[in-house]
Amino acid sequence: MLSYQLIRSAKRKTVGLQVKHGKIIIRAPKYVSEDDIANIVNSKSLWLQRKIAEQHAQPATQNNYYQKDSQLLINGELKTLDIHYGLFPEITLQQDIIIATLASKLKIKIADNVKSQDKYVKQQLEAWLKQQTHAYIDEKLSHFAEKIGVLPKSFKVRLYKSRWGSCNSRSELSFSSLLAMTPKWIIDYVIVHELCHLRHMNHSTKFWQLVALNYPNYGLAKTWLKSHQNQLQWPTI
Repeated sequence: MLSYQLIRSAKRKTVGLQVKHGKIIIRAPKYVSEDDIANIVNSKSLWLQRKIAEQHAQPATQNNYYQKDSQLLINGELKTLDIHYGLFPEITLQQDIIIATLASKLKIKIADNVKSQDKYVKQQLEAWLKQQTHAYIDEKLSHFAEKIGVLPKSFKVRLYKSRWGSCNSRSELSFSSLLAMTPKWIIDYVIVHELCHLRHMNHSTKFWQLVALNYPNYGLAKTWLKSHQNQLQWPTI
């Protein structure tokens, strides 16, 4: 019997299986029994074991993710991180380099504390990724909404690590700031995906038909996200 982490929710209507960092996570409605969940896990055991093996075969996420010379995916391309100190904190891109400029006043506070510097770099990168994602979605959302024939009420961008987007019954959309790590055409797919949920709040055949009508290359986008999942991690410190 495979071991797993069970997360119950009163809002869920279906049982969802996920393998993350080599561990199985089950999300289930509160009314589903332990026996039923165990049966579902058993029925999917081969798939789950294959996913675990695939993730273990991938290179581990860098321990020095927020340190000088580490590599990050930005717009779908690997960038080498450089760290400077200056008057104002900012993030800039120069060809294949992403430069994190920390405020000079932090230099004395941080001193030789590498972990402390990592924290500030992480915070700055997170704010920049959020800004980049928000700006792009703000530019493209109305175009795709008009094309699909829907009207979202609002959208927000947050640091979601386990999903790229979501849509609720109030027509409010949410997107992960980590989308700035992916190519623009991937963000387009996620926008279309969530907008289509305004018509179909599920992943039915009709939903995917609507996605295909408005984003024919959705299969390529799903494959890209899957094949780059290990590079799209955002480690804690």
